[in-house]
Amino acid sequence: MPPQGQQYPQGPYGQQQYQQYGRPPQPYYGPGGPNQFNGFQPPPRKGGALKLVLLGFSVVAFLGIALSVVAVLLAGGTDSTDPQVSGPSVVPTPTTKPPQGSAEDYLLNAPIYQAGGLGELNCPAEKLGDGSLAAQKVYYEKLFNCMNDAWRPAFERIGKKNPDPGLVVFDAPVRTPCGDFAPLSGRVLAFYCFGNHVMYTDVKQMNKAFGPKQDLAYLMTIAHEYGHHVQSVSDLFYARSAYVQDHPDQRLESSRRNELQASCFAGVFARSVQKSYPFAKRMKEFEFQASNSFGESPDTPEAERTHGLATSQGFWIVNGLNVGETKACNTYAAAQDQVR
Repeated sequence: MPPQGQQYPQGPYGQQQYQQYGRPPQPYYGPGGPNQFNGFQPPPRKGGALKLVLLGFSVVAFLGIALSVVAVLLAGGTDSTDPQVSGPSVVPTPTTKPPQGSAEDYLLNAPIYQAGGLGELNCPAEKLGDGSLAAQKVYYEKLFNCMNDAWRPAFERIGKKNPDPGLVVFDAPVRTPCGDFAPLSGRVLAFYCFGNHVMYTDVKQMNKAFGPKQDLAYLMTIAHEYGHHVQSVSDLFYARSAYVQDHPDQRLESSRRNELQASCFAGVFARSVQKSYPFAKRMKEFEFQASNSFGESPDTPEAERTHGLATSQGFWIVNGLNVGETKACNTYAAAQDQVR
């Protein structure tokens, strides 16, 4: 990868080169606005080449629900029986035919949508213990290795053999190609940096938002960030960047579709580990966490909705789980009311 400050090589979707260094990554966060816990404040716009400022479900924002109530709801069992399928089971289908070879055409018809499911993995969860750096690192690394094993064959099916992404679990300031970050700064829980293909998770912020007993929130967080890696490997990231450059009026809606897609990919992965993790008998807890812990609240101004409402986040996470295949995640073909 080019060093900081140099331009990223020209991508396949347009003549503009993209400079993706020195700017924040793309965030994943829970309900709330920029003045609430984990709300995302977009960085100021600068001139010059298009800046890629995507973090990923990187900034996870936490919905202000009572932790004591959540702790009760999340005290699930460890049974590995089949879950009861509920909620959405939607496979979006494009209804428009943009110019062949255009960025919009790629967003609607990317090969990743035909990659299928991830199979069933043997991936028992590690304990989060006291939520310390050491405990979170063990938990994340186990899931991270499972995600690599799950997604690698899917990438190969679409002709991609990219290296596995990196993972950094931090409780001290970190320097990245996407900017410098300190624990508990702003509202960032975790992020994926497209500049070096590394996921970063803030130990202290995760403990503040959820606590170590809410392990399914940790699962969804890192699986969402990996969803951004899926977008990078599959070139959806670059297609969206080109699309937004040509359609700046679609920036916010495109951002929501992008974030909700990463969450849907997280749901597809969750399907592959639901029996071995396990959370098969914790489906109500899973659905509650999915729809109440991430995204924006209805009070968030329309002009600041970059990740989608908490209910939209829940819809796409559960949709990915229920369908169990990447075809569930074509959020660019979904109706507007599904990406609010």
